[in-house]
Amino acid sequence: MNTFITGATGYIGNQLAWKLAESGHSVHALVRNPEVTRVLDHPNITLFKGDVNDLSSVKKAMEGCAQVYHLAALARLWAKPSNVLYKTNVDGTRNILDAAVETRVSKLVYTSSTAVFGVSINKPRSEDDPRTIGFNNDYDLSKCMAEKLVLDYAGRGLHALIVNPSRVYGPGIATYSNPFTRFLSALLRGSPLIIPKCPAVVANYAYISDVVDGHVLAMYSGKAGERYILGGENVSYRELVSAVTEMIPGGIVIPMPKTFMKIAGGLQIVRYHITKRHPSFTPSAIDRYYTNAAFSCQKAISDLDYKITPFRQGIANTINELKKQKNATT
Repeated sequence: MNTFITGATGYIGNQLAWKLAESGHSVHALVRNPEVTRVLDHPNITLFKGDVNDLSSVKKAMEGCAQVYHLAALARLWAKPSNVLYKTNVDGTRNILDAAVETRVSKLVYTSSTAVFGVSINKPRSEDDPRTIGFNNDYDLSKCMAEKLVLDYAGRGLHALIVNPSRVYGPGIATYSNPFTRFLSALLRGSPLIIPKCPAVVANYAYISDVVDGHVLAMYSGKAGERYILGGENVSYRELVSAVTEMIPGGIVIPMPKTFMKIAGGLQIVRYHITKRHPSFTPSAIDRYYTNAAFSCQKAISDLDYKITPFRQGIANTINELKKQKNATT
């Protein structure tokens, strides 16, 4: 089966492209620069030069495909100018949807984020819970706007649905979307890990293999116009630190008060204006790490047969893989 995918050079998308290729799909991967995509070197993956903002290149790459996975996004909480987030995440998604309608694909899975749901308060949030707070960054808002587009096209007859991964971790390409794994790698090198000083705050962590499998399950079993949270266990920072320090003896974890983190975020903005290097985080983005972000995957479990890897097992798998990679380069 011919399958079109965007974001195949990204953290989740790359592993999804390989899974599809290994299972016999003929994968059409839309990439901006085919010359630097060794991560897609597979006989069942064909590279098509293009961009989600170029409708003609999208249509060309999608032609003859029955399935579409749209993962490409500008996954940053801050960008300058901010309109680039909307151009890629919203206008780019519209191009994918228009091309899907024109080429008459059978099904489309759009990758969003649990960030669109906002914070959790008394219980884990589910797909039908309304957002109760405003948006303090352009990324979350742009993903919410893109979701509305997907649901609109689904209402007009396109078999399109949405998956919402939570905080994804595990082995894979080191990108902005994979910070937790990069932190583990730094700990293994002896560098300290700075985390928010709020031990009781809970977040949801999804193991990469589960999320990749969840995309495929959503394609085959998901219902048009529905959303499915692809997450893992809800874990407090206290539990996270306990697991990490137990598995990486001698690892240094430094809890940091919110005020200091916001000051550091402000300095990142100052650095950008001097060096043009994009900040790793900003003051407005810090708030999300000091508020609960617990989610329920029950709908995906019930409707898609989604499976969750226990958090400690996922962390152990990740650390073992990072150690293998380190040994292979020494």
